[in-house]
Amino acid sequence: MSNYRTKPGVRDHYNPLRGLTLSRIVAMEDAAARGDWADLQWLWRHMEDTDVTVAAAVAKRLSYIESLDWEIRTVENADPFLAAEQEAVLRYAYERVQNLQEAAKNIAYANFTGFSMLEKVRTGYGPFIQRLEYIPCHYWTYKPTEKRWYFDPEARNGFGGAEVADPRDLVIREVQSPLFKSICRHFFAKQLAMADWDVALENGANQAVFMIGPPGTTPEKETEYMTLAEKLTSNMRGYLPPGSDIKVTDLAARSKLPYFERIEYSDRQIVMAATGGLLTMLAESGSGTLAGNAHSETLVGLARADAAAISEVFQRQFDREILKTFFPGETICVYFKFDIPRAQETMAQLIEATSALSWAGYRINQQQLEEKLGLKIEKMAPDK
Repeated sequence: MSNYRTKPGVRDHYNPLRGLTLSRIVAMEDAAARGDWADLQWLWRHMEDTDVTVAAAVAKRLSYIESLDWEIRTVENADPFLAAEQEAVLRYAYERVQNLQEAAKNIAYANFTGFSMLEKVRTGYGPFIQRLEYIPCHYWTYKPTEKRWYFDPEARNGFGGAEVADPRDLVIREVQSPLFKSICRHFFAKQLAMADWDVALENGANQAVFMIGPPGTTPEKETEYMTLAEKLTSNMRGYLPPGSDIKVTDLAARSKLPYFERIEYSDRQIVMAATGGLLTMLAESGSGTLAGNAHSETLVGLARADAAAISEVFQRQFDREILKTFFPGETICVYFKFDIPRAQETMAQLIEATSALSWAGYRINQQQLEEKLGLKIEKMAPDK
């Protein structure tokens, strides 16, 4: 049963993008630095929901996470009998988690938000866990002086009404520099450019027409001429007295200012931030060629790094509790590990890595190599 239940609040009816300014973003960042995360996380959530580039960049970065393989590995030089017993228990514990892949994705999401909170929903049998439920970041605050997390079910500002969180009930991942912080700046600049561009297009669609009255025009005549001018500019026919003149100003040039280049630049910066500066755009020409392969290899590299970080979180906050409960006082001999599926590693890459290790004086176990390659390896007979 969940201990951290959210409630409807005022924030559910508040759109942080309305009237957003850079000074407001800075104020939210200052509050977050003091541990009051609610406003900034609420802004980032709406930013991801409304901007296609941000949403696509996040989805692309996390696309490999749900396909990760996991295994229980043995610590080097560990007692083989104790390791076998611990492996069986730990494997059983992870197999009972119904949403392990989803939980891994939510932990990886901390790269963007700065932290991620998953509640351990237990089965009722010992320390075993049934689900790891994600709780959105705007419900959490942190007091640096106490080094404690607080949960507010209504996601209000500050710490009023917030309850102290028990870290034993949570899986927590904290990241020093959230990617959404830099992405938000480019998102804001992009919104300003798009708003100005829309105004320029609207104004540029119609020419500005000015009527110059004849010399000696009286105030009474000016009112009459204003009526004539309105008819002329609304595509109606009209008569101008002798001496009058029409001046037309073309505003279309304003709509040709480099708005598109500014928006495109912001999109590129958003994608670069989401992918650690390794990709400039989500889609480039050359799909299926060297460009497409480069994108794929980049994402695999990011997924491998994310998998290592996720594994460390599980090892500290999941493995330890299970193993200490069932093997009190014993040395921990096994650990949980996420990794890229073997299908992602091509045969050529494996052979190249094996050859490099051989030149360095190392040897790979033949059985493990055959399992990786899916081939039977036999030693060649020496030439006579």
